[in-house]
Amino acid sequence: MTLSLVSSGEGPALAIRDHLLPLVRERGTLEIQSGTVRLVALRTEAWTIEHWTPFNVLAEGEASSPGYRHALERQRTRPDLPYGFEVWHAGAKVLSVLWADGGAFEVTHFVRGPWEAEALAL
Repeated sequence: MTLSLVSSGEGPALAIRDHLLPLVRERGTLEIQSGTVRLVALRTEAWTIEHWTPFNVLAEGEASSPGYRHALERQRTRPDLPYGFEVWHAGAKVLSVLWADGGAFEVTHFVRGPWEAEALAL
């Protein structure tokens, strides 16, 4: 039997991300769309919510084939986590999550507190 250790904060962190993601996509402002990143942010008095996605125009001669790109991804030992989400409340970073299309994710920063209920009420 394989035992897998799961952080107790992953579920609530992902629930907050999933709740706030549509909000930042609908009401946020596109701040950067160049190079390798597209950043959309929602900024209010108490909150800063940032969501970034991979964005790049293919370079001349670069293969656009999805099969080619997937083959390159399989060569890496650790999956790329190109999507990101950060939440700042009252000037303090309280949540940071990275993830990929295939379902891989990493909660890199999660501070438990009353802000969680406030975020879910937005």
